[in-house]
Amino acid sequence: MRLIPFLLAALSLHAQSAGSPVTLDNTEKRSLNAAKSGQRFDLLISLPEDYARSGKRYPVLYVLDGWHFPLMAFLQNNNLYSERMAPVIMVNVSHGSGNVMPLRARDFTPTRTSQEATSGGAAVFLDFLEHDVIPLVDRTYRTMPSDRGLLGHSYGGLFALYALEQRPALFQRIVAASPVAGWDNRLLFREARERLRRLPSPVRLDLSAGGEEPDIAGDTAAFAKLLDELRPAGLDYRITLYRGENHNSVRLVSFPAGLYWVYRSK
Repeated sequence: MRLIPFLLAALSLHAQSAGSPVTLDNTEKRSLNAAKSGQRFDLLISLPEDYARSGKRYPVLYVLDGWHFPLMAFLQNNNLYSERMAPVIMVNVSHGSGNVMPLRARDFTPTRTSQEATSGGAAVFLDFLEHDVIPLVDRTYRTMPSDRGLLGHSYGGLFALYALEQRPALFQRIVAASPVAGWDNRLLFREARERLRRLPSPVRLDLSAGGEEPDIAGDTAAFAKLLDELRPAGLDYRITLYRGENHNSVRLVSFPAGLYWVYRSK
């Protein structure tokens, strides 16, 4: 009989210790399906602090990988105080929870190779961004369609460079952090020679890599050197190699630094 009061007390203690979910101010989630791949995506949206009352239109920054959303929402809030970057609508395109690695390998890589079993779906994903995600965001929010940004890391950085080559007028500001630029025997290099001689409109591109990742840093530096050779008309670019940072840690320095650079006023 003494066991019952003990159990009741334990259950009461558990109920008291269970917390409530944390929500972030000025954020929303929307979902939509990609018709060609059948994949359901979440759009995790961080709005400027004054969005509800300003009546203004804002540039949109599209960010690949949902796990970056808390960091991006923090940068959104920090910009109020740092004033390093004008307010933008941030849209994280998320594959959801669970094991998303095969999905991002599928959507962010342009060709099928033995390196990744699910690779090669970047063209389909780029169509989805252009014809489904961007129109939905433009219909739903007060956007500036002439000012779109794209940020990606790793395979997402590879996709960002692929998008620049395939749709040079779709994004005006691109941050490619630690991109897998050497994908498929440097496919991007060959495409750049054909597609990046001249851009239809100005684009700012920030390239970066961690100094502790020699393969990725080497390919990224080589891609920047190719741009030095091509000197594409309309492309303003830079590369930063962050000493002491690796493929993953580089995000914490390259994301804000890259965004401040591509969104600079001059």
